Amino acid sequence: MTIAFRLNKRVTLQKKVKGKAPGGAPTETWENVIETGDGKIWAGKRDLTGRQYVAAGGTQNSVQTEWEIRGRAGVIASMRIVHGADIYDIEAVLEQQGGALKLMCSKGANRG
Repeated sequence: MTIAFRLNKRVTLQKKVKGKAPGGAPTETWENVIETGDGKIWAGKRDLTGRQYVAAGGTQNSVQTEWEIRGRAGVIASMRIVHGADIYDIEAVLEQQGGALKLMCSKGANRG
């Protein structure tokens, strides 16, 4: 199966950008990596594991997901993927045969 058949979801790849608020206080915001068109790329998704745990006095959920995208320079572990209303933090970037990238992600207890 070619990579094109596996990439059936449209996602937004984002990076964290540091800036300053009008008062001079440091800020961090998320910015789309792709700045043209709708900012989305094709990706394939596979949920690996899910768990529920108690933290900070409440129940938390966490899902480990593997996303696959076409190879592109500059994708690093501090980025995130947005798919609909879901946010996936990229934990690791693995280069695959044929130039594809496998992005090991977590969803739930997000960093931002």
